[in-house]
Amino acid sequence: MGAGAIGLYVGGMLAEAGAQVVFAARGRTRDSVARGLSLSRYDGFKAALKPERYEVGGVDSLGNCDVVLFCTKSGDTEAAALDLARALEADATVISLQNGVGNVEMLKRLLPHNQVVAGTVPFNVVRLSPNAVHCSMEGPVLVGPSDASARLAALAAGSRLKLQTHDNLDAMQWGKLLLNLNNGLNVISGLPLRRQFEDPGYRKVLAMAMEELLAALDATGIRVIGATRTSPRLIPKVLRLPTWLFRIVARQQLRMDETARSSSWDDLKAGREPETRFLNGAVCSLAEAHGRSAPVNELICRLVAEAFAAKASPEMPGNELLALARKAVV
Repeated sequence: MGAGAIGLYVGGMLAEAGAQVVFAARGRTRDSVARGLSLSRYDGFKAALKPERYEVGGVDSLGNCDVVLFCTKSGDTEAAALDLARALEADATVISLQNGVGNVEMLKRLLPHNQVVAGTVPFNVVRLSPNAVHCSMEGPVLVGPSDASARLAALAAGSRLKLQTHDNLDAMQWGKLLLNLNNGLNVISGLPLRRQFEDPGYRKVLAMAMEELLAALDATGIRVIGATRTSPRLIPKVLRLPTWLFRIVARQQLRMDETARSSSWDDLKAGREPETRFLNGAVCSLAEAHGRSAPVNELICRLVAEAFAAKASPEMPGNELLALARKAVV
């Protein structure tokens, strides 16, 4: 459900391995995917799937599916779930692979007759065209435990897609949100992710935004688990290292090619609504609810909103953004 970059990549990789996959799409995407699907990865893997390898249609085409991977933008969750509720069988399991927090709770409310499971995708996928996607960095799809998750993991075991089950996806979703705080910064910088991480100004602003989230989580007693091998508490410290040392310490995390961009950058280029209110905005809401503030995340929200209003990245230098962030904190 949702044939964006993540939906097409995860579904495409499963279809490439022989799984029966149905894409619910519309408009230009539906027409394009109906003609074929191109997959590529950072490691040189490429596949061109003919339309006979999968099905593509509207939401009704998901009616006979036993597992639905819910991959829409967070802002589309409610409308998409209401559409899905009219088509889905009661014994189908819905697995959310969305950014942000709160989507699983909304899906459980809107799909009361279906099992809803949390999931997360802690790696980057770039949409090259309506029917071509490129995975630009390493990482596994992570899903919570369920019978459907076990079946999905068994399907993925015969594919090139890494998929693992994890017992505490709620805590891990906060760890994924920690990483997603960079999405808005990627809009502001206008740079590929790898080049952005070479900029110490941008790294320090990201560290400040992350520390606001960690402080808010501490105030609420919410546990956070890293969506990568690095502890969430260590990530801001690593980001503040000198660039030469950062390259060494974060070598694994920097295994991405030059095409890597955030999903928020893709939204900007496609003229879609930003997800920032579900990312940095979620930090602001959590902090405010517990008598705290999150001025750096508020700044990022404002600058991203201005970029989307202008339909272009401000391409702000990292040192200039850092100066604004420090001023906002004072």
